[in-house]
Amino acid sequence: MKKIVIISGVYGSGKSTALYTFEEAGYYVIDNLPIEVAKAFFDTVLKKKTYEKVAIAVPLENANEIYDLSKNYSDFDVKFLGITCSREALNERYRLSRKLHPLQSQGYTLGSALERDYKILESVRENLTCLIDTSKLGIKEFKKTIHNVVMGIKGDKFSVMFMSFGYKKSVPQDIETVFDVRLLPNPYWVPELKNLNGLDQEVKDYVLKAPETKEYLKHVTEYLDYYLEELKKSGKGHANIGIACSGGQHRSVAIAQYLFEFYSKKYETSVSHRDIGKK
Repeated sequence: MKKIVIISGVYGSGKSTALYTFEEAGYYVIDNLPIEVAKAFFDTVLKKKTYEKVAIAVPLENANEIYDLSKNYSDFDVKFLGITCSREALNERYRLSRKLHPLQSQGYTLGSALERDYKILESVRENLTCLIDTSKLGIKEFKKTIHNVVMGIKGDKFSVMFMSFGYKKSVPQDIETVFDVRLLPNPYWVPELKNLNGLDQEVKDYVLKAPETKEYLKHVTEYLDYYLEELKKSGKGHANIGIACSGGQHRSVAIAQYLFEFYSKKYETSVSHRDIGKK
């Protein structure tokens, strides 16, 4: 079953934060999906394995229609998240941010625009899986509520993805922190190892047993122990860590695999090797 979360609510109540929270958790996210393309998008989600978890923010006026459309797909596990906030809290947020409600450009006052939002929200309430009031929630508490109530993640779940890659094919856009392992011994220059990769035991042994690697990993894990815990404390639910060498075949693969296994005892971890097999 593909997980689909539809997000809608009063403007300024936290839709952007909610969408970012789902993105951190590995969801493919869409902001303000137009009703005119919703069916074509759902058809694409159904066909492609890329879209196993999707979070979609939609305008309140289209929320019920898009929700009804999503329920036509038997392979979708659909949740409908509504977000609201008190007038007092929203007035303060708009004052501090100096942003305008989108309807103010159409001649609405902020008060009348919010009143319209509340009225439409009432019309979708019966379809909502859950409604979160962010009036008294900080960002960390709001994100934790989404984890617990919508994603079904209890407690302070934190996941880490390690990705190996080669610099010659560019740095992945979604990587937040990169460790360069080009200073480690390179199996490429060993004839019997050149055509293997970092998943092969011979290459892993060559890289990981080197004194330089043991010293390197000591410092890397000391830093990651601190960094990952600080991310978790800040309310983030996910970290993307890149491990880079020249070609992405040997050293970065072996180190990424090692870190994946090392941190699997503490976090939910995953690993991918972007450039294995690429020339």
